[in-house]
Amino acid sequence: MGTTVAIQMTREGLLIPHDALSDLATEKLEAVRVKGEIVIRPKRASTEERNQVRCVLQAAGLLYEPAWETPSPAPAEERVRLAEKLARSDPLSESIIADRDDRV
Repeated sequence: MGTTVAIQMTREGLLIPHDALSDLATEKLEAVRVKGEIVIRPKRASTEERNQVRCVLQAAGLLYEPAWETPSPAPAEERVRLAEKLARSDPLSESIIADRDDRV
């Protein structure tokens, strides 16, 4: 997903060739440090912009809002019990493959 770009470090800072940014050059960018690397990416949409998108999707009937309440999180003891139970079982990938065997 990422692209490696030749950069130049100067007294003014980090220089990135304009061509390397392609479509991103027209957007507002942010630089963040991720696992020891500097990542330059488009800034995240503001809350207002996300709300506008949500309204447009709802108006178009493309956003489904469930009628039920979100279930409360499982207690810590229950999560530990389930984690231990799942850790003793076969890997999920093997269960899926076994389930699909009869369809091939």
